[in-house]
Amino acid sequence: MFRRILIAAGLLLLVVIGAFAAVIAFNAPTAPPVLAAGNTIPGIAQWNFAELPKPQTLKARDGAPLNYRLYPGRPDGVIVLVHGSSGTDVSMLKLAQALQAAGATVYSISLRGHGGSGAANGDVSYVGQLNDDLADLVKGLGLDEPGIRRTLVGFSSGGGFVLRIAGGKQAALFNDYLAISPYIGQDAPTNKPNAGGWSGVAVPRIIALSLLDGIGLPWFQGLPAVHFATDAKASNSRTPVYSFRLAASLQLGRDWRSVLARISAPTEIVVGANDELFNADQFKPMLQPINSRIGATVVPNETHLGMIADPPATAAIAAAWRKLAGD
Repeated sequence: MFRRILIAAGLLLLVVIGAFAAVIAFNAPTAPPVLAAGNTIPGIAQWNFAELPKPQTLKARDGAPLNYRLYPGRPDGVIVLVHGSSGTDVSMLKLAQALQAAGATVYSISLRGHGGSGAANGDVSYVGQLNDDLADLVKGLGLDEPGIRRTLVGFSSGGGFVLRIAGGKQAALFNDYLAISPYIGQDAPTNKPNAGGWSGVAVPRIIALSLLDGIGLPWFQGLPAVHFATDAKASNSRTPVYSFRLAASLQLGRDWRSVLARISAPTEIVVGANDELFNADQFKPMLQPINSRIGATVVPNETHLGMIADPPATAAIAAAWRKLAGD
């Protein structure tokens, strides 16, 4: 009798393990229909890309390249500027110029996995590597010298990354933080379903990999987990698919409330009233009971991608930076 129970239990365990492995192996993210609201920056066809500063490269601790562009300004007021999902530093041209015009020295970076930074498009080597890259950039660029006020500014998923750093162990890397239309979390009141149709997520695969990670087994984390609503192919210009570990490295995580609650440095959020991916009117009420020190500004009439392109939006972001600076 006992032997039969053991055999049955063993068979059940094999079935569970097989199902678990099948989910990880075969539950790839599917590409949603192309979403212009997340894919096409308003007015980009009229941009003068000759105005882009030349790309520069710094090596991370693992020897991988980290690419950036420098917009010179005040030596004592420095911004590290982070792009949104699937993009590169190129997409931040208009915002970088607006912040430069406001007096900042701007380092517009391409995160590892984007724009030729790192070793592979859409991937990092481990969860948290983007944090380490940021520390390498600050040190390698000499931004940790006395007398330099450092602001981390990011858009969309890059805005979520800004808040991740602000509420994490490396919060002291920067003096203050500015998140533009940030992704907070899947269950946050600010989030529309699937980010308004921008992301196709392999939910079962993510759950399975998260369970493995929770017991200290970071296996198969290089597998695709998110496919964005773009028909762009993987290149140094676009990153349409994220691995599990890249997506996890950008996000606040399931305990996003605690991350926000830990933020103590001056921090501002700016979002467009007509954002198609996020609920702009939910940022203030969400933040109030969690961390009322974080400011939230809603820019009238602005869309998601309009926030990094339209002059009224970039002016509002520059004003938020000056507010943080006390100007």
